[in-house]
Order: sequence, then structure tokens, then C-alpha cells
Amino acid sequence: MTYKYLFILCIVLGSYSLSGAVVHDPVGAQALKDRIVANYSEEDIIDRLKSMQCMVDISLDQDVLDQVKRFVLIDRTFSKRILYRKELYFPLIEQTFAANLLPNELKYIAAIESGLNPSAKSGAGAAGLWQFMIATAKNRGLKVDDKVDQRFDAVNATKAAASYFQSLYHMFGDWSLALAAYNCGENKVLDALQKSESKNYWEVRKFLPRQTQLFVPAFIGLTYMIMFSELHNLYPENTSQSSELLTFVKIDRELNIDKMSKATGIDKSIFKLLNPAYRKSIIPKSEKGHYITLPDSLAVEFVEYYSNHIKRPAKAEEEEIQIQLLPGGIIDIISFARPLAEVPNQIPAPDPKAIEYYTTSNINEKPNLKTDSPKNYIYHIVKSRESLSDIAALYETVNVNDLMEWNELHKDMAALKKGTVLIIKQ
Repeated sequence: MTYKYLFILCIVLGSYSLSGAVVHDPVGAQALKDRIVANYSEEDIIDRLKSMQCMVDISLDQDVLDQVKRFVLIDRTFSKRILYRKELYFPLIEQTFAANLLPNELKYIAAIESGLNPSAKSGAGAAGLWQFMIATAKNRGLKVDDKVDQRFDAVNATKAAASYFQSLYHMFGDWSLALAAYNCGENKVLDALQKSESKNYWEVRKFLPRQTQLFVPAFIGLTYMIMFSELHNLYPENTSQSSELLTFVKIDRELNIDKMSKATGIDKSIFKLLNPAYRKSIIPKSEKGHYITLPDSLAVEFVEYYSNHIKRPAKAEEEEIQIQLLPGGIIDIISFARPLAEVPNQIPAPDPKAIEYYTTSNINEKPNLKTDSPKNYIYHIVKSRESLSDIAALYETVNVNDLMEWNELHKDMAALKKGTVLIIKQ
């Protein structure tokens, strides 16, 4: 019996010949080891695909299975890198798409296009997280010149991607076709629709370029990889880079990167790595504003420097650009690592007629329902050794109790942490 099992094992590993001689088949053996490590079973994968929730229709054809195989078995290094970078950029993308009423799963497109690398460039000239060509970027309101290339700006490029996805879905009414158009352009998809006389992507795809034929299968494959990564022993890439969450700070004043680096101690190489949109050592002023990306702890140092050293806009200019500024000229902070109450852009007024009152008594008057306008909010970033009393003194008609109520603070709380963002109602 022992020899029987040994024989079977040798056959499986490809190291036994019928003549009795032991042969070495490192390729076959390694392939088997890879499958074992990846827990790769096509039968199990097909079962999971059948039950997997996905924003596009899943066809279990060979291209889809090959793309799953690509992400969970063949290119595991790429997948591990995606699992690491998604913690940095998915929160920003999710927030932006939610604000634009777009499916959350569209974030996977950035992973396919750029590997979630905001510095990514293609040989064809596409660039950034979303791999925009220059013409498409400019059509979506992104600035591309010798000083700034906003295709590399994670925040502005993601906003442009949201706008583009909305347009594509409005044009085609189907997410599979919209994704195909994102890859090869609207005109090629329109031509394919005309040739196929069908609106079903899986029937239309044969009339599309081969790269685009694989784009939706790649989307399905990457969706599968992220959803079932642990079942295939895929975990975030081990990296020497910090895994600290990113904070995005919007400014509108000119910024000298060299001076900022010397004053704050922020490593210029880290700044440039995370902010590839800026081609010169000086970031120009902008009425629409530019976003600065930094690890959260460094963002605190940057905000403190910018607030204290960058010339603040004149009052008349503030009114002209009609932007509600934070102290020091900071326009906006997008943080996923510190306390910050999100204020929606538009708070709909409640409809009193839609409210049901459950009571046995007669109500002659309904209560006056009020909501706060987001225009009445600004934010304050806590500096070193700054107390609630210090902060309250900076704002007219604001006292310590107000700050505690607006930010749900308690008297027995420890001292405020540097970098905490507080809501100030005006």
C-alpha cells in the first residue's frame, strides 16, 4: 500500500516515469505548488462567481475565468499590492462616488487601470489613478499644463472620473457598456452596438477591440479577488512604506515646496511621491484650489505651516471667489484618520406633511422644523497645546460650551489632540 501511494504522489508531482526512472519536472511541480498555495480550484471559483454580487452581469466564459486566474494565481504580487493600496485610496473614492450616487464597485476600475498608483503612466499617454488621456482630462475640467497635471491629483481626478462615469451611464444605460466605453471610447462602443444590433455587452463585445473585450472580464476578476482574497491566501503586500491613512488638504495660495519642507521637516521625496501632480517646486495659486496629499501625521504639520506662514487672501478676494475658508486659508480637509463630522453639501428641508404624529391628544400646531445650513459651518484644526478656551477666544460669539456641544466633547475628556478637526458654527 505504501508503494501505491508513493506511485500516485510521484505521478501527481510529475517526477516519475513508467520506465521506473525518476525525472525532474520543476515547472510542473512548481505550478502544482502555486495552485496549492493559492487554494486554486476552478470548480470552487465557478461556484463563487455564480453567487457573487457584481454590478455587471457575469458570464462564466473562458475570458472571465482567465482573469480570475490572473489575479489569484498568476500575478499574485500585483494583487497583494492592490490589497495594500486600497486602504490608502478606496476611502477617498468611495466617499466621492457616494456623493455622486455612483456604484461603490466602480472603485475597482482604478485598480485595473493604474494598480491604484497615482503616479502611473502608460505608453499611450494615459496618466494617474484613472489613466485619463489629456483630451479626456481637459474635457472633464482637469488642468494639464507645464506646472500642474491634475490627472495625478487623486482627489480632482476621482471627481473627474465620477463625472465621466455619470455621462457614460447616461449615454448607454448599462454599466458593462459604460465600462467598455471608459476603456476604448464612446464612439467605438456606439459602432459596436450598431454592428451587433444588440444592447447586451456579451453579444456586443466581439465587435470591440480585444483589449476592451477583456476589460469587463478583468473587472469581474478583480472584484472576485478582492472579495475572496483570504480564501486564496492573498494579503496586503509587505512594504517598507507607511500604511498610515492619507489626508487630503485643499489650498488656494501659492506654495513653495522647498520652503515648506525646510520649515516643517516633511521629506521632499515623500511629498513628491504622494503629489506627482506638481511639476515645479512652486505650486501656483488657484481659485478652484489644489489638493495636497500626505500621511495623516505629516498633514498636521503641513496645515500648521500653511496656516501660519502662507499669506492669507484679502477679505474682498475671499468674497469674490465665494469659498468658505478654514482658518489660514485652508479650503477643505478630507481625512479618514481623525475626528471630523461630515457636513453634507445640501441638507434637504423636511416635509412636514410626510411626518406622522402618533398621539392621542389633539395637536393644533406642528413644531417648527429647522435644519442647519452647511454654509454656517467652518472647521478649526487644533494646534499644539491649544485648549478649548484658546479656540473659543478666536471666534466671536463662540464659547467653550458651544464647542463641546457641536463636537460632542465631554468635560472629563483628556486634552485635545493636535490635528483634531472641530466644527465651528457661525
